[in-house]
Amino acid sequence: MSRKDLSLRAIFAAPLLLFVVSLIGLVVALLGDGPWDWVGQALLASTMVVLARVLVTRRRR
Repeated sequence: MSRKDLSLRAIFAAPLLLFVVSLIGLVVALLGDGPWDWVGQALLASTMVVLARVLVTRRRR
């Protein structure tokens, strides 16, 4: 697939999803207590895991 074939939606879908997950995780971690802290941490950590995986797979190419 060439870059000309990608629409704006295809280009920005993953970063937008990561942004939304991170924002929800941040709000939950700041406003919640107890188990909500863990939920917020998990949502924030999921973004870091995805980014690390992308970096590792790009270097293997």
